[in-house]
Order: sequence, then C-alpha cells, then structure tokens
Amino acid sequence: MSRFKSKHYDIIIIGGGMCGGALALEMHALGLKAAIIEMQPPHTGATQPERVIALSYGSRCHFDSLGVWKDIDALGVAPIKQISVNEADNRGCVQLHHSEANIDALGYVVQNAHVLKGVYAHLEGKVDMYCPASVQSISLEDDAAHVCIRDAKGEKSLQGSLLVAADGTNSQIRSMAGIGTFGWDHNRFGIVASVRPEKPHEFTAFECFRSSGPLALLPLDEKRFSIVWTLKPEEASRTLSMPDIMFLRRLSRAIGADLRGRLGDMVETGSRACFPFELRQAKSRTAKRLALIGNAAHTLHPVAGQGLNLGMRDVRTLADAVGSAVRGKRDVGAMIVLEAYEGGRRADNASVIGFTEGLNAVFNNELAPVKFARGWGLEGLQQLPNVKDWLLRHAAGLSQMQT
Repeated sequence: MSRFKSKHYDIIIIGGGMCGGALALEMHALGLKAAIIEMQPPHTGATQPERVIALSYGSRCHFDSLGVWKDIDALGVAPIKQISVNEADNRGCVQLHHSEANIDALGYVVQNAHVLKGVYAHLEGKVDMYCPASVQSISLEDDAAHVCIRDAKGEKSLQGSLLVAADGTNSQIRSMAGIGTFGWDHNRFGIVASVRPEKPHEFTAFECFRSSGPLALLPLDEKRFSIVWTLKPEEASRTLSMPDIMFLRRLSRAIGADLRGRLGDMVETGSRACFPFELRQAKSRTAKRLALIGNAAHTLHPVAGQGLNLGMRDVRTLADAVGSAVRGKRDVGAMIVLEAYEGGRRADNASVIGFTEGLNAVFNNELAPVKFARGWGLEGLQQLPNVKDWLLRHAAGLSQMQT
C-alpha cells in the first residue's frame, strides 16, 4: 500500500446497509471523521417482493435518537399493536398487546428501502461515501487499520483508527481478518410475499408454529400482511413455483383453523421470493483495530424477528464504547474500546440466540406428548403475568433499552 497516499479517517465502515449507515450517523454525532465503503448502491426504491423488517420499539427509539425516524415514518410504516403466538391446530395462544407496555406499538413493519432512504438522507455531507467500491486488502496494525479499495477511479488507500465490518453474513472483512464462525444450516427456506386476508388484521402480528417451522404474518399496511413461511427445501421449491390460487389455498390451510376463523382465507398475493435459514456466529466480534456488527457478527433464524434489532444494539454498544474514548480523549480503536464493545454484547447476543434456537427446538418436536405439553404451556403463559411481561419487554426491545 505504500505506493498510495493514504487518506485518514477515525472510522472506516465496510458495508452501507442499515447497521453500517446508523453507525456512521453515530460517529458523526461524536464529531468523528467517518467513511463508508459499499459494493452496491443502496436500494432505496421499491422492490418486488417487498422486503421488510420488523423493528422493535427499542430500535424505533434508536432511529429516533439519530433524527431518522420521522423520515422513515413519513415513507410509511405499519405499527404492530398486538402479537399473537400459537401453534397451528393445537390449543393455547399467547397475546401481547401494546397497551400492556404503555407504548404506542410493540414494533413496526418497515420496508428495507424506506429505512435506507431515511438513513442516507441524513448521511449526505456527513461522511465520505465510496460506492460502488470493493475492498482489495486490509492490514490491521498496532497504530491503525489500512484498507486498499478499488472504485471507478482506480485504487485508493485509506487509513483508520478503527475498521468496522458491517458487510453481512458472508463478510469479506471477517474472512480477511481470519475470524472464523460457528453455527449450522437449519435445512429450511423462507418464502416471503405480501398477502391479503379476507378479514382485517387490526395490526396484529401472528407467529404461527408448524411442524416445518414458524409462519410469521406481519402487518404491512391496513389490509395486507408480509409473510415469512418456513418450509423444508423441497416444499419451498414447489411452493415458490405454484400458481397464485394454489399458493393461497395452501397458505390458508397452513395457518390452521383458529387463524382462518379470525382472518378468513388468503385471497390475494404479490410476487414471492425464497431464502435459506442458518445460524452463523463469529467466534470473536473484535480483532486488532476491528469490530464486527450486524450480520457480520451474527446471523439468526428469523423467528421472533430479532436479527436487525440485535444488530442495532451492536451499533449502540459500539457507539457508547467509542464515545467514552472520545470524551476521554483516547484512541477510538484501542483494545480497551474493543474489549468494552465485546463484553457489552456477550450476554445479549447469547440470550437472543438461545431464545430463537430454543423456540425452534421446542416447536420442531412432533411427539404427541410434547405437542400436548406445548398447547398447555401456551395456554398457561397467558395466565402468568410475570412471564408474559418478560416476553412483552423482549418482543418490544424494552429490556435491552438503556436508561
């Protein structure tokens, strides 16, 4: 890299998605000079099918603190007023309502593009953006991180006190840094689509557990859901290619008799897409001059919609650690900063992975006594205020919010 004159930054962020963009705003608020390197221009326009995320109330408050939420809200969000958890054709149901937590919604269903559009509107003029650009090499040294990139104008050398990998599940930077992962393939795929039921959903999100995995129905607007339907690989392939009328009939059967009685049949669908589910966890969230956030650090099964919310808490914890260094006039990429970030994420990360994987394990067992116990368990949870309050606070992201 010596043949290039390096441009220096306090923070270099690889990956310009929601977590990378939010972190850049945090760094700007701390008065730090930041750069984002992104391979593809951010998708801030409409897509088919509509790719959405479920933001917890806690994540909404985080975006609000960055000054972004009002722009996202103006583009259109669907509040989750209630969450209903059941198992298809089994007894028992847990209902969580926003009024029980004294908040206006437990979460919000938002198009990915709307979040990115809001974030990037606030990033303009505040950070240097290299896009489209690819990382050619990195060097993590005692005094700085060095990054060689290639964009339309050729190769460039950048130098930063801290390098942050926010480049997703198959993180190039994590691999370049020699950080391994552990986890497993769930041998399941998720079908995503927007659908309309016969009856109004009243902004209720449904998590319906089935033998092949969960089926989530998230309110997309006043009349439609965005679904994530977990299926075995061969089932997913057949379902993806079905004519619309067959797809809707199968989906109507899949939600079970109780939900059909509440929602009616599914009567309209948009286009469909399919993606695999896996658990992937980095063996370390940090290395010398390097921090991993979002899917670069952890990729989860989407049950309970925890992935991005966990990533946003990575952003907040790293920003807090860096902020302490700034206020103390210390090196923002020093090991003490990275250790504070690593330690601050350990318990939350383990708790969420345990929760999501535990749900899958419990509901994938089809033995009759286990299924019977699940039904009674769901019925009993509704009558246990302390346990229900714990579920409510975790679903809304309140238990992880900083005071």
